[in-house]
Amino acid sequence: MSALADAIKKVATGPHLSKNLTEEEAHNATMEILSGDADSVRAAIFFIAMRMKRETNEENLGILKACQSITMQQQVELDNLYIFADPFNGFNRHCPVSVFLPAVLAANALPTVSQGVFEMGPKFGVTHAQVLSLAGYNYKQPSADVAKLVTNDKVGWAYIDQASASPALFSLQQLRTQMIKRPSLATLEKMIMPIQASGHTHLGIGFVHKEYPDILAWLANSFGYHSAFIARGLEGGLIPTLREISNNHRMADGVSQPCAIDPKVFGIEQDTRGVKPDNENVTAQRTLDEGMQALSGVRGPAYDSLVMGAAIALWNCGIETDQAIAANRVRDSLDSGLAKQHFEAGLA
Repeated sequence: MSALADAIKKVATGPHLSKNLTEEEAHNATMEILSGDADSVRAAIFFIAMRMKRETNEENLGILKACQSITMQQQVELDNLYIFADPFNGFNRHCPVSVFLPAVLAANALPTVSQGVFEMGPKFGVTHAQVLSLAGYNYKQPSADVAKLVTNDKVGWAYIDQASASPALFSLQQLRTQMIKRPSLATLEKMIMPIQASGHTHLGIGFVHKEYPDILAWLANSFGYHSAFIARGLEGGLIPTLREISNNHRMADGVSQPCAIDPKVFGIEQDTRGVKPDNENVTAQRTLDEGMQALSGVRGPAYDSLVMGAAIALWNCGIETDQAIAANRVRDSLDSGLAKQHFEAGLA
């Protein structure tokens, strides 16, 4: 019997009889799915049964390692590298101006990579790839080219698409749409490490449900990330609300701890949570327009979102030890045009 069939027999027997898998069993079942050899019905049963049972840390790690094993990882000579991903199915209530964070962080000595897909259900919201495509960025670049961009001092940032980095995982898109409910892959794919630094690789990731911070912190540490900022961000994204204190988490030195973020500490006072167009739908074009204005030093929610999001990353990764100083440093990079220069260099 196959690894997937064995796993289904253990996890899909109801609330009282279902058993947890070992890390190896979860890994082997996932590898069978990713190989393309598994029947789609069995694959769906596996992921849905795991979600209904609730995955253990070890099961999640096994699935994550399977996804990493089929990802074309590039090694780069960098002291620090920041990797983050907003929800792959995008945004439909707020403009995801976090798409510009990698360029802003690159302008502040923190090379950064974001990852995602062009579109994904069930939400089919606005994604980084859609915004970057409008700006003229080749979001289909292979991992090797992404590595060159992130190590280029004049660029220092890149976006990598799952279709290029992990095509076997990307091929499950239709299955995932048909499943309707989001499987564990929706969380774990944001933790894949397509680029790894010779020094420290840091993770940025958002969460929605209160059970997830401890899970994500444990996984980030077990998977090899040096640190992680786990954000209670808008729509499950990386940037917290601009309007009030938010309850986030941070993993450093293998230890997870709560991390409240107060916008006022970053010099931000807004009456809006984020960039939310009035009486308009969120679109990739509107997001691009808002982001380019912020990169040009125009003050407003988009500008403040980039200030806070970038300052948090600089502080979390140890580039700056003081949040307020980090925020002022980011403002300088926006007001001087340096962040915009890095963004445009990445488009060339």
